[in-house]
Amino acid sequence: MLAQQRTLFDKRIILAKQGIDYFYRGHPLSALQARVSLKARRQMFQRWLQIAKPGSGESVLDVGTTPDCERLDSNCMIPWFQAQNLRVSLCSPEPIAHLRQIFGDIAILEVDPAKADLIPAKDRSFDWIASSAVLEHVGATGRQAAFLAECARVGDGLFMTTPNRFHWLEFHTKLPLLHWLPKKLHRRCLKLLGLHFWAQESNLNLLSKVDLTKLAREVLTAEFHWEIQAVWTLGMVSNCVLLAKRK
Repeated sequence: MLAQQRTLFDKRIILAKQGIDYFYRGHPLSALQARVSLKARRQMFQRWLQIAKPGSGESVLDVGTTPDCERLDSNCMIPWFQAQNLRVSLCSPEPIAHLRQIFGDIAILEVDPAKADLIPAKDRSFDWIASSAVLEHVGATGRQAAFLAECARVGDGLFMTTPNRFHWLEFHTKLPLLHWLPKKLHRRCLKLLGLHFWAQESNLNLLSKVDLTKLAREVLTAEFHWEIQAVWTLGMVSNCVLLAKRK
């Protein structure tokens, strides 16, 4: 598995040199963060695998796939799904056609820019919907609920992860503790620090386990059995994992 991951990383480096970039590539902590993140995501995947026990040939749709090809942890779960003999499809409002050069036999759902909030698939089209570290980027709480509902519409099972707001390190800005402030004050501080992109709620709206539980109760309880698990990294809960299966 490590050799496979290394080969995929080498391919990403080649594509990154062709001009595909992502946020904070040059930050001094980015390489270390990618390694830590890869380990945490492997733990999250194993949690899903233990509960889902997917059969060979089941379908999984990765929603919010990143076009990034450089970081070691970018789209790392795609080959793990493929190793389970699952039929993998990708969906993103960003251009991701180049990912076929890395992952080979994958289907890509074309998103209508005018309907970017909708997954271009019929109800219950997939056995599983996977979404890794996307929920915190879709906007305000109402938009997060809508995103969760849309994922639930097209899948019979959900595997969704999001970083824990109350981990001591905020992994996007690489700043410690500042994100524990009330959200409005936190965003004001980010603006003062010149981090205008991350200061916008539409780009970053962190959730705690309590926040994610409220969303799940609002959106899923009537149709799904669900639970939220915690993954620890660097001494604290770093990620919340929502696992759900239609009743």
